[in-house]
Amino acid sequence: MIGTVVTQKASGPVLDDLVLVVPELIFVGTALLLILIARRIRKTPVAIVLTVAAAVAAALSAVWFAPAEPTTGFAGMITVDGYATFFRVLIAATVGMTTLLSVRSIVGEEVPRGDYHALLLLAATGMMFSASAIDLLTLYLGLELTTLCAIVLVGIKVDRPLANEAAIKYFLLASFASALLLYGIALTYGATGATDFAGIAAALSKEGLASAPFLLVPLGLVTAGLAFKIAAVPFHAWAPDAYQGASAPVAAFLAAGSKAAGLAALGRVCLVAFGSETEVLSLLLAGLAALSIIAGSVLALSQTDMKRLLAYSSIAHAGYAVLGLLAGTGEGVSAMMTYAFFYVFMTLGAFGVVIALGKRGEELDRYQGLASQRPGMAALMLLFLLSLTGIPPTAGFAAKFVIIQSAVRADHIALAILAVVCSVISAFIYMRVVVLMYMKDPQEAAPSRVPIAVTVAIALAALVTLVGGISPGSLTAWAVSP
Repeated sequence: MIGTVVTQKASGPVLDDLVLVVPELIFVGTALLLILIARRIRKTPVAIVLTVAAAVAAALSAVWFAPAEPTTGFAGMITVDGYATFFRVLIAATVGMTTLLSVRSIVGEEVPRGDYHALLLLAATGMMFSASAIDLLTLYLGLELTTLCAIVLVGIKVDRPLANEAAIKYFLLASFASALLLYGIALTYGATGATDFAGIAAALSKEGLASAPFLLVPLGLVTAGLAFKIAAVPFHAWAPDAYQGASAPVAAFLAAGSKAAGLAALGRVCLVAFGSETEVLSLLLAGLAALSIIAGSVLALSQTDMKRLLAYSSIAHAGYAVLGLLAGTGEGVSAMMTYAFFYVFMTLGAFGVVIALGKRGEELDRYQGLASQRPGMAALMLLFLLSLTGIPPTAGFAAKFVIIQSAVRADHIALAILAVVCSVISAFIYMRVVVLMYMKDPQEAAPSRVPIAVTVAIALAALVTLVGGISPGSLTAWAVSP
């Protein structure tokens, strides 16, 4: 069970603690180096090479330095277990692919390369700390580091009014969500006398909601703060505007990396710290999942901007992923992790095609006749859209199958049916793009040549999407609960 598998160990020397955060140290060190040499690398690919190298090194070190048993460090503030390692590798992969997808944006437009990649790395550092945090304060700091860097990334093109507006909206709503989360942490400490997950769980096991109903308030506030991070309804309003205003690579990073980190944090908090209140949490999470699936699917129907369409798609997918947490079991969490893994790659792939097509890729109507001009790119977009819909033999089908199965086994039959119905609605959404690509005549010239780095990232996403659909266990066999 999730609440009992963290093996507490005495904090060792500082060196032992530092070994636990080698991936984070690699990201921070590379970010600082990029900041120092930012002025010297404005017209060179050094920042891209360093960031991709850091992502690969962080992923390898996360696996290489993973302890045989779950181990805590820094006085019980973080833990390194299979759960944390899974999300660390996933976040590192997201950074690497986002960097490759950013080549066209940062070369074609005047974006400060060193600063841009440093922000990506620092945001990913916060995501990794969020996945391994076992204390609410560490979790808060990790999430805030991610959010602050993400806000700057959204508005990094200062000459674009739409980007500035999106960054301001994101900042205001993120500040409100952070206040909710911080207030929830304060009330949790006041009620339980602890901020570490083990201490909170112990206090709640002695004095549950039956004898102390006021504990519902901090539970609801913490859940609301984390729901904002994954853009779950009704805390989703920032996502469409932020995705539309940001450059496509930044939108892809938010849709994939931020979602994965938020799900990692939500899973550990709900099922470790508040694991004794499964019944109440199940109701809260069921509400978030149902609202997100319905709103994301329905609101996407009217979108004409591809980034906004994918934003509402990400809201719906957040709802699907949350279904795995309803049962409060290790099997459900493994289903959520599987969903998060495949979602990251198919989303990055879809955004990759948008990036490859340039300005044409951001407007839905401009996909007309793409199959006759760029058959390969149209086929890749078709693959990713089929996966987002959940049609076999793609990874999206495997992901939705395991997540809906976990909801059925948790006796949430109505939610499982809702998920299936909304999948049908989403099929109509995505097939609109397919009809434009394959059944309409082109209205403009063929898109320009795609950079090799962008092609590599899209090809990797397509490979994972195909292999995940044919043999999902080969990629997610290590998706184990904390």
